[in-house]
Amino acid sequence: MLRFEVKKVFSKSKNRIAVIVLFVILIITGVLTINRVEYVDESGNHSVGISAAKNLREAKNEWAGYLTEDTFRKVLEENRTINNSKEALSDDIEEQDKAYAKKQGISSIIDVINYAFSEYRDYNYFAADNVADDEVKTIYEKRISTLKDFLDSGEETFTEGERNYLIQQYENLETPFYYEYMDGWSALLQNISTFILFLALVIGFFVSGIFSDEFQTKADSIFFSTELGRNKGVLSKMGAGFVVASVFYVVFILLYTFIVLLVLGTDGANCPIQLDLWRSVYNVTFLQAYLLIVAGGYIGTLLASILTMLASALTRSTPTAIIVPFVVLCAFPFLSRIITLPGLCSFFPDQLLEIYLDIKDPGLITLGSKVMTIATVLIPVYAVICVLLQPVLYRIYKKAEIK
Repeated sequence: MLRFEVKKVFSKSKNRIAVIVLFVILIITGVLTINRVEYVDESGNHSVGISAAKNLREAKNEWAGYLTEDTFRKVLEENRTINNSKEALSDDIEEQDKAYAKKQGISSIIDVINYAFSEYRDYNYFAADNVADDEVKTIYEKRISTLKDFLDSGEETFTEGERNYLIQQYENLETPFYYEYMDGWSALLQNISTFILFLALVIGFFVSGIFSDEFQTKADSIFFSTELGRNKGVLSKMGAGFVVASVFYVVFILLYTFIVLLVLGTDGANCPIQLDLWRSVYNVTFLQAYLLIVAGGYIGTLLASILTMLASALTRSTPTAIIVPFVVLCAFPFLSRIITLPGLCSFFPDQLLEIYLDIKDPGLITLGSKVMTIATVLIPVYAVICVLLQPVLYRIYKKAEIK
């Protein structure tokens, strides 16, 4: 019966068209993500795509290794040499591009230095130009001291527990950082939330008619009059919704990841996320951040699908059910911009699809004496909600009356 219910979902022409639309979205989003990685050659010409990723990887991996004091000193020396070149000192944009081309291998390391010697909520693009060689030995300590200065400034209000948590997370980060080309992962993480949103909306479209279509086609009298209609039949429909949501999510996330990393490269998976998101309190690698984002997206997609099926069972209307994913995943973010409830908005289910933003600039929550980031609370809480909604969905449809 499960197989039959899944086949019914894709027997509809509108759902088959939606699959094609999903592939188009996959291609467009993949291309946009790939184009985030740009390379400037020695002549000042810009390029994106496979060749750009290959050349940028070669340039950056010349500096691969741990970012020790000695490495930072060499980077400062290289940076000064390039800054004093005739290309860098020229007023011609093309000449300046040629100078920038020489910096691409060290650009991410310069970013680390710039962040270390900038204010907490600021980024001084030229900070590295004014840093002395003997100052770079304090870079990792500067990250912690800058946070403490920010917490003492009173710009934002934190409880004592939250202050201690932030400082402890900063102090627990393993240093020195290991550095290599990681731009493929960086681009992937920046765009994946957008793709997950589109994917969740399309999956919601797929499952919107699983329960209501029996009423739309007037087949409910046959369905509920059968021996297994009100038990195994209902479970098969629930199983079909779970299978469609899970399989499509996993397959398309893997396809998207494969396309992007095939072109941009998998290097840097084990580099700390702080090479890209300097202020993050998540002491994770790019790969671990990716898995966390994908896990949050899956729970968010599953929740939207279950709520869609609930609406389908309750209203017996497929068009009404189709609206649910848009309300859950798109309307809530809009509400967060017009209502003054920032604490509450942080717990809206749409935040499950925005784990990247929490990794970048986390929200904190205190449960008892324990301080945690919002993302690490949302994922297990909504996972439990998804489980609890299953018997509700089963009971609602099982008790449906034939009209």
